[in-house]
Amino acid sequence: MTEDVQALLSEAGAMPYGEARTVLAERALREAEARREHALIVRARLDLTQAYQYGGEPVKAFTVFSRNLADHDAEPGRWGHWETRELLWHFKWIIADMRRFPEIPLRRALDAIDDMERRYRQAGDLLHAVHAKRCFIALHLGDDDATREWFHRWRTTPRDSLSDCEACDTDSTAAALVHLGRDEDAIAAAQPILQGETTCEVQPQGILTTLMLPYVRTGRHREAVQAHRRAYRLVQGNIAYLDDFGDHMEFCALTGNEARGLEILQRELPLLERPPSPSDARRFMGCAALLLRRLEETGHGHLTVHRAGRDVPVPELRATMEAGAREIAARFDARNGNDTSTRRLEALLAATPLAGHLPLVAHHRPATTGSPHTHWRRGAALLPTPTAFSTSTPPTETAPSGDAPASAGEPSPEGGASVSGAAPSPEGAVRAVGGSASGVEAAVGELAEAVAGFAGLGDRGRAALARVDLARAYLLTGRVLDAAETAEEAVAALPDGEQRDAARRTLAAALRELGEAERELETLKLLRDPASLTELADRLAERDDDREAARAYAEAAALHRAAGDPLEAGRSLARAAKCVYYSTSDLATSLRAYAEAREALSAADPAEAARDLAELAYDEATVLDWYEDAARAAELCEEAARRFAELEDEDGVERARDLLESLSD
Repeated sequence: MTEDVQALLSEAGAMPYGEARTVLAERALREAEARREHALIVRARLDLTQAYQYGGEPVKAFTVFSRNLADHDAEPGRWGHWETRELLWHFKWIIADMRRFPEIPLRRALDAIDDMERRYRQAGDLLHAVHAKRCFIALHLGDDDATREWFHRWRTTPRDSLSDCEACDTDSTAAALVHLGRDEDAIAAAQPILQGETTCEVQPQGILTTLMLPYVRTGRHREAVQAHRRAYRLVQGNIAYLDDFGDHMEFCALTGNEARGLEILQRELPLLERPPSPSDARRFMGCAALLLRRLEETGHGHLTVHRAGRDVPVPELRATMEAGAREIAARFDARNGNDTSTRRLEALLAATPLAGHLPLVAHHRPATTGSPHTHWRRGAALLPTPTAFSTSTPPTETAPSGDAPASAGEPSPEGGASVSGAAPSPEGAVRAVGGSASGVEAAVGELAEAVAGFAGLGDRGRAALARVDLARAYLLTGRVLDAAETAEEAVAALPDGEQRDAARRTLAAALRELGEAERELETLKLLRDPASLTELADRLAERDDDREAARAYAEAAALHRAAGDPLEAGRSLARAAKCVYYSTSDLATSLRAYAEAREALSAADPAEAARDLAELAYDEATVLDWYEDAARAAELCEEAARRFAELEDEDGVERARDLLESLSD
């Protein structure tokens, strides 16, 4: 029974933070409590506190942490050194979270930081993190003199074993410096993270978000753009970063990128329905209101944002966001006994641009000269003709414009490409067709001009189609981030069909180059391409990411099964079973995976599946051998030997016999 709880905790620990990991950790705690195993209960509570913290549910962490704290104080002798240290570490999260909930009285929060200091002193006068937390409480309350005083104590106190990790401590330092108006010092302090010397679960995305506006204010426009693009890619869709999405919308609103900001708002708005805290919601809504105001001021007040099943006009949504942010700010002011939160919010809502327009990529700019149709045709003609990409069809000069995309049935221009296969690496694609790197670079310029031109004309349909080609050109020139973002723009604007699939293939290839395996998997699933999913799974397995590899193989199997191909489905499931075995310590889970593979292969043509069934029997025998189920392992060894003999595979027979003999040792 104890092993079951440990297996659940181990499985949860291998998962990314989010709902699935949290649910598993909650289940582990329930199992531990049912068995009344004190050590496991403590371990499960500690793990669950962390899951809540990083999974965007900090309010749930209060109760679990409090139970552990009371348990420790009641019987400290039952707590080991590392469990006690972890409990003290979690104290920092709780103190920070208390600032984010106006329902928690200020006196209670101040008493909690005093308790934290008492415990940290008892642990050996470990005050570095205590001073940091007091600095941010003062900052939250709007007491600049106290902020500067505690900042000085924090930065002049040596780091200790309970200090935040170096990366987070660096980010916190930079954030405090930004608040104090010291942008240059903040940028200098951030260098260890920016240069890759230190990182953690929330870095570098945290420091990049912190530095976006300081970069703009100090004239470092290129760095500002890259900080926004890199940071947002790392956090998009993650509810734990709801306040960061506000920062990104603010950046877009103040740098002439209102269209990009609107995309972020539309994508992340559903997360506002379950914010991690009132503080996060206030930040998101305040920055959204600023962005929506800028959209109105730049002549785009007629646009709508989809929310809760309807298209909400920009002015209406702006009013809703402003009202929501003001209501939360008032609650914080009532809690804190001042008007700091409201004053800061009103300053945000009234903010004016810091720069006219900072283009995020080449096509995010006004068009210059010439017809976008001509630029598109020229650019498409300069692209190589790979077998792994598809391209849209540049219209003629007289082609109709509007929101409707061009027909996918028109013939491709010279130099266009066909729809097939998975996208290769950028360099490989150019070499495969004898393409010219300089020619593709020229294509980027032409196609970026085409997209900008169509966007300027309000022809969103043609702009989306031209983006399909532009994304491919970016990828072929090694500009993978540009390729990913441009392909995402195309996917969002196009209806289902060949052109949208073409954009998705380019997107999948770019995500592969960026190392975003999870999003690559989701993209390939939408393409319904089992070959690409299998390739992805192979790569994941090669780098020992067996859990994700198993998922990808299972997705490929589902597509093969839907296509009526049980043999390939079984082969994918057999690979998945092996990855499941490598990624879990639970025998039952592994055996279920092998049983599913066996069922699929048994439904295939016996002659075609013969070798696969032989290998499957041998692999499953090795699993059972590991778990010391010698009797069942022996049965499968006999089956494997028989199947290999029928195939006249002497090496296979010998492997099975060797394993069988080892079972009796």
